[in-house]
Order: sequence, then structure tokens, then C-alpha cells
Amino acid sequence: MKWPSWLTPKSRRQPPPAPPPEPSLTACPDCGREMDRIDKSTMSGYDMRTYRCEPCGKEHVINFGPALWKILSDAREAEEKGERQNG
Repeated sequence: MKWPSWLTPKSRRQPPPAPPPEPSLTACPDCGREMDRIDKSTMSGYDMRTYRCEPCGKEHVINFGPALWKILSDAREAEEKGERQNG
């Protein structure tokens, strides 16, 4: 039996291509290798981490967003402010 050109049996179908890997925040922007974390600071209210790439010999500072303590502090402050207005 001859199959129509638009129909491909499941046994002859190509598997879908694998999705590309997720980009890593800890990959060196210059060479693409994984970097080692050497410092983490949250004093500014932001999660700032310093990474060093051994093959390149360069250090990169990456901002991972607001620090957890800052988010919780702001939420508690907003909650207390709401209680004062309502109560």
C-alpha cells in the first residue's frame, strides 16, 4: 500500500529535537565554563554574588535580585502598616 505524501506512519517519524539547555547564570560570559562562587553579599538589599572563572582568570559580579531578608522585611512592614490603618 502506498502512503499519501502528507501522512507518515509513527514508525517512520523523526523524534522531536531535544530542547536547548537552559542558560546558566554561573557560566562565564567569555568562555562559557562554570565559575566558582567566591563571595556573596546581601547588605545592599540585593543578592550580589561574585564568581571567578579559573581558566579566564576574571571575576564577575552577578545580581540575583532582591535579598530574601529585604523581601520579608518589606512584607512585614506593609502588613504592619495595613493593621495600623484598619485597626
